[in-house]
Amino acid sequence: MTDSSKDLLLSSLYTFYENNNKYKSILKTIIEGKHVLSLRMIDWLVTRYAKNHNIIYWINDIDDNIYYNLPDNYSNEKYRKITLYLDYRAQLKSFKKFNFDAFRRHDRISFMINNEKQQIIETTIGQLNFFKWAFNNKIINYAIDNQKIIYENMSKFSYKKQFKNFNKNSLIPKQDIINTKCFVTFD
Repeated sequence: MTDSSKDLLLSSLYTFYENNNKYKSILKTIIEGKHVLSLRMIDWLVTRYAKNHNIIYWINDIDDNIYYNLPDNYSNEKYRKITLYLDYRAQLKSFKKFNFDAFRRHDRISFMINNEKQQIIETTIGQLNFFKWAFNNKIINYAIDNQKIIYENMSKFSYKKQFKNFNKNSLIPKQDIINTKCFVTFD
């Protein structure tokens, strides 16, 4: 990505967060680890959990609600369908990992959270872009509503993976001893 396209993306991100101050404070608490959701859990939700459970919900932008079933008074103007994993993959394909990442990988920038209190966070363009997408699609709200289920799924997977690796590495493969006759001669 060229410098001008990075500047353009950063400018649009700055405008988004300036128009949505509540998202700045949520972003700050998540990045600092003071939120009920961790970065790891949010990443798990959009990568593994959404893929395995085919997460689909609808958003009403007027009242900021999430609907898990299509409402009876459905109209295309009022509701947006979110297919979480497919939407995540589309964003990732569009921006690449460098500019769309829940974690702070690559070049860090200082981002002003509160001008009056001089609050600044260290983040990346990719992290700001990821959370813009997450806020616009109410993924943080979904994660809070389903936090227990997501956490249990994440823990279960980690336990299975750990147990699977333990069994593989703890057993020594059977080795047979073969008796063969060998003749050695010296000249």
